[in-house]
Amino acid sequence: MAGLIAALNIAKNALLSFQTATQVISHNIANINNEAYCRQKPVETTLPPSPSPAGPIGTGVKIEMIKRYFDAFLEKNINLKRIDYGLFSAEDTGMTILETLFNEVAYESGLIQILQNFWMAWQNLANYPENLSARTQVIETGKLITETLKAKFKGLQDLETQIGLKLETLVDRINALSSQIAELNLQISAMETGGRSANDLRDQRDKLVGELSQLASIQYFETKEGAYNIVLSKGFNLVELGRSWNLEVSGTDVYWVSTKGEKIPLTSDEVSSGELGGWLRLLEQLSDEFNYEYVSGNKTVFTKSGELISESDNFSDLGVTSGTFNFSGTDHFGNSVSGSFTINTGNETVRDLLDEIEKAFNYTVIAYIKDGRLFIEDQYRGSGELSFSISGPIDFGNFDDPAYQRKVTELNLAGRLKLFGEELIKAVNELHTQGVGLIFYEKELEGAYQVNQYIKELPYFLDLTKTSDGSALTGFFYIWVKDPTDKITPVKVSLEGLSVDATLDDLVNQINLALEDVGFYTDSTTWDVRAVARSGKLVFQAQDNYSFAFSNDTSGILLATGINIFFIGSDPANFQVNDILVKKPELIASGKMDVTAFRSEEPLFGIFKSSNPVNPDQTFDINKLYIKFYSDKGDNIPIFTDNPDNTKFFYVLKSGVDETMKLVDLGFNSGDTFTFSGSLSDGTSVSSTTITIDELTTIEDIINQIRSAFDNKISINISNGLFVVEDGTEGSNPFTFNLTSSNFSTFKDIFGTLYKWVKNNDVGYYIEIPISAGVDSLSTIVNKLDRLPYLRAYLDSSNYLYFQLEPDQTTVYGFEIGENYGGTGDSFVVDLLESESMYIPAFRWDETTPPTVEITGFEGFKFDSTSETDYLSFYLFDENGELLNIFRINLEDIDKDGNTNDDTIFDLLQEINSTENVIYGLVSRLDRNGKLIIETTGLYNTKTFIIQDELYDGSNYIQTKYDYGFINTLKGYTLERGDNRTAQAIADSATVTRETLNYSTLQDYYSSIVGEVGSAKQSVKDSKDFLETLISQLKSIKESISGVSLDEEMTNLIMYQQAFVASAKVLTTVEDMFEALISAKR
Repeated sequence: MAGLIAALNIAKNALLSFQTATQVISHNIANINNEAYCRQKPVETTLPPSPSPAGPIGTGVKIEMIKRYFDAFLEKNINLKRIDYGLFSAEDTGMTILETLFNEVAYESGLIQILQNFWMAWQNLANYPENLSARTQVIETGKLITETLKAKFKGLQDLETQIGLKLETLVDRINALSSQIAELNLQISAMETGGRSANDLRDQRDKLVGELSQLASIQYFETKEGAYNIVLSKGFNLVELGRSWNLEVSGTDVYWVSTKGEKIPLTSDEVSSGELGGWLRLLEQLSDEFNYEYVSGNKTVFTKSGELISESDNFSDLGVTSGTFNFSGTDHFGNSVSGSFTINTGNETVRDLLDEIEKAFNYTVIAYIKDGRLFIEDQYRGSGELSFSISGPIDFGNFDDPAYQRKVTELNLAGRLKLFGEELIKAVNELHTQGVGLIFYEKELEGAYQVNQYIKELPYFLDLTKTSDGSALTGFFYIWVKDPTDKITPVKVSLEGLSVDATLDDLVNQINLALEDVGFYTDSTTWDVRAVARSGKLVFQAQDNYSFAFSNDTSGILLATGINIFFIGSDPANFQVNDILVKKPELIASGKMDVTAFRSEEPLFGIFKSSNPVNPDQTFDINKLYIKFYSDKGDNIPIFTDNPDNTKFFYVLKSGVDETMKLVDLGFNSGDTFTFSGSLSDGTSVSSTTITIDELTTIEDIINQIRSAFDNKISINISNGLFVVEDGTEGSNPFTFNLTSSNFSTFKDIFGTLYKWVKNNDVGYYIEIPISAGVDSLSTIVNKLDRLPYLRAYLDSSNYLYFQLEPDQTTVYGFEIGENYGGTGDSFVVDLLESESMYIPAFRWDETTPPTVEITGFEGFKFDSTSETDYLSFYLFDENGELLNIFRINLEDIDKDGNTNDDTIFDLLQEINSTENVIYGLVSRLDRNGKLIIETTGLYNTKTFIIQDELYDGSNYIQTKYDYGFINTLKGYTLERGDNRTAQAIADSATVTRETLNYSTLQDYYSSIVGEVGSAKQSVKDSKDFLETLISQLKSIKESISGVSLDEEMTNLIMYQQAFVASAKVLTTVEDMFEALISAKR
């Protein structure tokens, strides 16, 4: 009996096992298309044998476990590849959109071609600065640039918005997956507590982990309880047993939320791969904010009421009524920074503290509160050395925690595009703002940029020129004012001493102070030109018939305030061509006001006319007059080219007379006599000797007889109409000579006055003119002067006295008059000149002591009557408009000898041209009309300059009022409509390498961006394709292990079916045996 019962148990256990196996096979077949399903197999084992006399007898079979065919190592490798695939998949989607934004295939509509057209338009304007169509072309190509760049940034912003939405979806899915995995962890742990396998639950969990792997860079490991603990990238928990952590999105910022509710920002550094990492990395390429480093405190601060701290909170709201914050750090460039802020009442706000921090950093950082934490953000793009720490009544935490910092290694795509756009705007505007169009601005000009109060709020504040410690502004700019008479006056506006935390009103006051110095502004009710602050913008205003222009801004304030700019806006994502220029293209700056050559409007040395009619019969108490001639550069020059240093006597012969002419043909009579006498340097002396002429006697005969009398030691020749007598000997005796004729009237007509040519150490080269004191009348003296070469002196029909140079000669450009006192009275020619406002440089000389200057030539100029010193100042600029030097001449002591008011206008020319001043690269001269010309030499770096009158008060140079001074009197600044310097400079900027663009040109820099986008897109696509193939191969391997094979399952099914039938047969057979046994007992 026992054997039959054992057989029945064995058959029963076999049937149960085969049923289970059949169920498992059915489950496999049912999940044939379930990719997440892992094939299962019943694992059979024999039951323990029973003892018997014949030995242990088997008791059958049982299902020990349901085995799950799963390779954890392979799955982990697939998930690792999914992480990378998620990264490249996200990037590929974004880069495809980016590639369309930077498509330059449509060459004519691509930004590169538009940019080239823009430069060509400026070149065309440089070629034809007065052409209106050329100006319109500049406007239209400028509009195309703004539209194209704005479209690109709009595309980036749209993509950024889409990424923000994508991040929300991703984060929601990651949170859901984390929560589901945590729930499955609990179920699996509970189910497997008794040693059973939760195969299907594990399949579900592995599927979720695989999906999570593609979404984020995770690491996971299995605990002894069978649960998965999952960590996000650099240690941020997502799942631990049955607990999960959430991510949160705010805009495009992603945070990991801790158990305490603390939010830690996640970037591509924390989530380096997976779709989340890919979108974050792409986002960090699309937003310019990621190009600015920041440090922030790692502690969140709350008010007493439990609210997050805000900038408007009073410190009393935070429980602080007194105390001091001390802070320190380094700025972008590694410069040490420190400061403090004291709370005295508790009414101070958090914003007050932030302002003090920004001020300590010279406004190179922005300090702000966000999510209850203190942030210090760099104002400079790129990698820097920003650091910060603070201590005080409130603990803002540690600022050295990398998790709470943003560091920049290189500019992202948006940053590079923004930088390109900003540099394009800046390249054009910084040149345009200092240029001038075909007309000046009238009525008013409003700056483009607005502030609430402080100039530190201006977009280009960081570019303003500052002192070495960064505490104050430096530099200047020029306002050119055209008055109702069309006179143009440059007004230098200095920003020296203006604090970096100055207000816009402070800037306005500084400008109006400069205008006041020059006389264009008195107060807010009395002005010709002024500056005002209106709605946070700088505005220049001019009364009717006044207009203004700008130039030579070495401070950067014109660019910063948006005055006279071509592009409005500093952000390339939102800028446009200046609407003022669109409406009035004549205002497009094509030229400049600073000059390469200055030509005075009024002559410095011209025609001198007496103020009143003079008395022709007036006599003077002098016995000599002296005439000195000057070159165009103000140098005293000789009129003789041969032996100019030798003393000579000469007559100025009547026009057409030469030595071959017979004297009788010149009006002399046969029998007239010529008498001569003289002495030579070597002591040779000829007493009065008379020559009687006949009808054949020529001038040459007279010359030969005189030579003979002097033993041929004397040189006499006629050259250029001058009868010149020169001593041919050497010695210490005085050289004298005289020649007269008995026919005085004819002699006077043909020969005129005997003049003496002398070179003196104190006076230089001069002509001596004999005057009979008290005898020679003014008319006689004028005739003697008029006879001289190069000089014209005459009385007109109304007895007005005139002095001037011969108009058609190019040897002499100025002259000086001297006189020798020879009587006991006080009637002098020099006094007559001065009284008649004929300010010809003049001196008085006794021929023993140095001469005394009586008229300098500056008397006709209106100089300041105060004790301040008048200066002529030259501001010198290089080819880029940068200030090279300031060259000043004291007009009261030009030659710097300590004697004031003894230097003439010729000394001024000489001083400008002197050897010691050649380094300034300027040269001065007079033109044929006596107008002053000052121009660059081209030998040094000086390319342009501005001349202005200034007063020195002992400590400062103050510009002279517009109707006072040397240059203000001469005038000469004009608006040259054909000037093309600004247009040419802007056109040339196409080929200028810029330091901020890594020494690339604008076009090359943009081309590199386009190239990098294309190559990055291809690289991402290649990586994605590679990973797709690799994952597919790994999945094939997994399929071979975990996948369900229908053939194999059908074979197993038949096998178990047959086994089941056989087991059932065992039952029936044993039953028959039981029946036989029972029957036998009956």
